[in-house]
Amino acid sequence: MSNRKREIDENNIETIMEQIVSAAQAIPLEKNLTEIINDSKKAAQRSYYLPDEDERLREIFASYLRVRSLLIEAINNVTPTLKNKLNRNTELRTFTAGFTAACMLIRATKYIIHIARKNPLTWKKLDEAEVRYGIERKTISLLYESLSSPKKMIFFHQATRFFEKSKKEIMASAKNSKIDYEIIQLLIAEEPFIESRKRDFIKLRLKYRAYDIIRRNSSGYKKAMFHLFRLTGSTIAELKQPLKQSNKNPFNEKRVTQHTLNEISPKLMPGDIIITRHNDALSNLFLPGYWPHAALYIGNTNQLQNLKANRPINPKHTTIEAKKDGVKLRTIEETLNVDNFVIIRPKLNNNLIKKIVESAQSHAGKRYDFLFDFTKADRLACTELIYRTYHGVNNITFTLNERSGRKCISAEDLIDQTISSGQFSVFAIYTEKTQKIIYLNEATSALKDSYASNW
Repeated sequence: MSNRKREIDENNIETIMEQIVSAAQAIPLEKNLTEIINDSKKAAQRSYYLPDEDERLREIFASYLRVRSLLIEAINNVTPTLKNKLNRNTELRTFTAGFTAACMLIRATKYIIHIARKNPLTWKKLDEAEVRYGIERKTISLLYESLSSPKKMIFFHQATRFFEKSKKEIMASAKNSKIDYEIIQLLIAEEPFIESRKRDFIKLRLKYRAYDIIRRNSSGYKKAMFHLFRLTGSTIAELKQPLKQSNKNPFNEKRVTQHTLNEISPKLMPGDIIITRHNDALSNLFLPGYWPHAALYIGNTNQLQNLKANRPINPKHTTIEAKKDGVKLRTIEETLNVDNFVIIRPKLNNNLIKKIVESAQSHAGKRYDFLFDFTKADRLACTELIYRTYHGVNNITFTLNERSGRKCISAEDLIDQTISSGQFSVFAIYTEKTQKIIYLNEATSALKDSYASNW
């Protein structure tokens, strides 16, 4: 394998590990679900859920489903390495990332189902469709069917056998880097679950006689990775298929073309807030609203030089964005590799814009916050980056809204509050409906009509 290919594989696994470590904090734990469990008991006594109880249950379930999808994505993203000839260290890092994500995924699903099975009313409620979050009918039933699948238990057991065979080497890899250490710590925390899953497998082993050939040929790295993929590969489709290609876009290409990018890029100004939407992104799943994501344009080399502001080491980095791999400086090509976007421009002088772009850059390197808890600053969600960058500048303020018991701002909240403040204006918009970039007053009208606006 070439050095370039090896570097790509190593960078890929680093990104996946970051995603798994960040996602781990958002998996619902028993101590975080006390209110939901109490709601379930009260609902059982009266035979129905009150609206506020219903809302809390929905938000927690949607949050779980979103993290679940991200873990599935992480597992699926390590499988392309099966095509490559890897050294032993990369093999083990790849497997460890995928296996850790699989353990977290199955354990969290098992716990959610455990809560639902205690109360038939809760189970029935979670099987209802909820269009606001993209939750389809019979979702909890499909999760249970997936969790209890004998074939998938075989796949997990086979991966467990590889883990046990390679455990000493895997644990030794914790010395490689900070991210390897964090992944290993997550895996160590999952060992009690791994043991309990082994016991479940042994109790039900008579059901698996048809899969003897899998069990007898299950010790190799590639077989282990292949079956981890099989464990999760169809799971998203069982609930919702976000990556389904449309007839209008047969090659699954983004609607923002190079021509569109070439038009908007020279017109961007430092401090511009970029609100985006991917039609097929996992990050859209189980989030209400049309506009789900935000980024910040910090400026190109000439613009930053004119502002006398700090400049990124890489001159191609003109945006900063919090995504599942963390808060990073990025290229405009990456940020606008989307289907729809809005540019919201601040009405601030250059001194304040300099303060904005330097403040934003100071957050680079932080992890993504899958919990959307804006009261903590060590991890940032996409809109929290904008919130922490702009709040307090020239008396700009944002109001946090409570969702799932946490204070945060959605991308659509961000639009509402920036436009309502009078200190921002809509510069441009591109959507499937407009089919081209439109500007200023026309763009403002199009944005207002694109979602349930509050301004």
